Amino acid sequence: MKFKSIFFTIAMFAIGALNAQEPLNWFIDSPDPGDLSLAPNSEFYTQGDKSCEMTLHTSNVPYLKSDNYNVNGNVSYTFSIDVLDNDTRGQLKIYADFYDSDGNDVYGESPVYSEDSPDWQTITWDALVPETAVEGYVWIKFYDQDDFVDMAVVFVDNAIFIENGGDNIVENGSFEQWNILEMSNAYCTSETTIDVRYNGDVESANAADFTLNGSSNITFSGAVVDTEEATLVHLSGASSPMLFDLTIDQLTLASKNQSLDLYAGICPISYTNTLNPDATIENDISATFTGIISANDSYNNMWISEAAGEYNGVMVFSYNMVNEVTRGDEIIFTATRDDYYNLTELMDPILIEIVSSGNTPYEASNILGSDISDVLPASSPSAEKWEGQLVSINNALVTEFNEDDHYYICTTDDGVTQFRISDNVNYQLSDITLSVGDYYKVTGIIDFTYEQYAINPRDADDVIITTNIQNENVKSFEIFPNPATNKIALRLNYDITALQIYNLTGIMVYEVNNISLKDIVISIEDLPAGSYFIKTIDSKKSETISKFIKK
Repeated sequence: MKFKSIFFTIAMFAIGALNAQEPLNWFIDSPDPGDLSLAPNSEFYTQGDKSCEMTLHTSNVPYLKSDNYNVNGNVSYTFSIDVLDNDTRGQLKIYADFYDSDGNDVYGESPVYSEDSPDWQTITWDALVPETAVEGYVWIKFYDQDDFVDMAVVFVDNAIFIENGGDNIVENGSFEQWNILEMSNAYCTSETTIDVRYNGDVESANAADFTLNGSSNITFSGAVVDTEEATLVHLSGASSPMLFDLTIDQLTLASKNQSLDLYAGICPISYTNTLNPDATIENDISATFTGIISANDSYNNMWISEAAGEYNGVMVFSYNMVNEVTRGDEIIFTATRDDYYNLTELMDPILIEIVSSGNTPYEASNILGSDISDVLPASSPSAEKWEGQLVSINNALVTEFNEDDHYYICTTDDGVTQFRISDNVNYQLSDITLSVGDYYKVTGIIDFTYEQYAINPRDADDVIITTNIQNENVKSFEIFPNPATNKIALRLNYDITALQIYNLTGIMVYEVNNISLKDIVISIEDLPAGSYFIKTIDSKKSETISKFIKK
């Protein structure tokens, strides 16, 4: 082994970066694209004529993993890897991990971190392969050390795993072999432009090299490498507008004989819904979307809608983009559709543009509690059409609280059906407390979690108490006659400012404001026969609801 010892400043870490790719038999495992980039470096190395230059671009913790290799259980092994860490902004931790024949993780050894030094260091340890292990791999974990003030760069080389003094069973542990530069993703950014992402840095791009084929054949007049991100190429000047349809288009790079599938144009969010009457796009194909963010859980989920009403909302799963946007942002982004235990979600999103901020999310649609009954199976029409969308449920009576799993059981039909208020937006309902026995108007996002649908309020403002049945003697009103034919009379023991009547589908059919009377007569002769809810609102915005029947 020959060591090339060096002393250099942090600023010199940019030297030697070639096309950021992946070495053969190794791969990046990271929550989002762009967390970690790799490059063969021929300036600093200990084995062969190059090392692996690792650059951390975010505060996430990405991994560089080797392919799995076969191991023998209950034998001793020696592991070592060379690390050059002269960057205080980042630090590596090295793992050896093992699996049994069923794929279960049976052991993980990770005793050593890299240390800041201008010289190469060899991290090594000896241990015993677990008795039930049949496979293992090397796992290099990259930690940010400065709250991501700037990117960090560390070099690794000469990864060795030896059983019983035998041969090295890590393939390409000296990082000599690398994958070729190729397109990794493509997506529309407008009707006339496409962004193309590569697995490495691009020196130049030729517009004539690209064509889009699908519903029509499209060429481009411009191709520019991004000035800040050399793995990104911007195509512009499409020969005709790229409009969305269900045809999967194909972007071809002729000189490399490479192609990528995508949906051209701006895809309506409704086409992500499993039961969308028009159609549903395929999974794992890049598409571009636009809408207003209606909820953001500050962890890794957000929800976006393109309009009020059914089919128009969806959940977006991201570790990075969720921190770039907030509720009320109107955005353009790209992602791929996926199904996660019967929940539709958009994966691997990339933010293209924040069009505007501070918008009011689209108005919540009124639904019934029975629409999302907790006994409904996945893809039930009454619930599935609202998945990912902001809705409201009126007159929800809380009957039970599950403190361990952080959800409430409610009903809107006297217990005939029940539904859940859950915590998938407001974690553990930390900002929300409801009382068993009280009635509420609940606003939130509909989702499906493993076995049932639920409504998930965003914060305390999404739950409004409407009647506390334990205090009906304090605030109440009478409706008579009930049932009624032509008129109803209301007698209240409190002052109100507004009165509204809703049918069972949640549509308001009557409203009057600026009320100063406590005895009120309302004509209902024009209402169809059926059941209705009367809501009163006082000066403190407190709501009280009661029910009557029109014969």
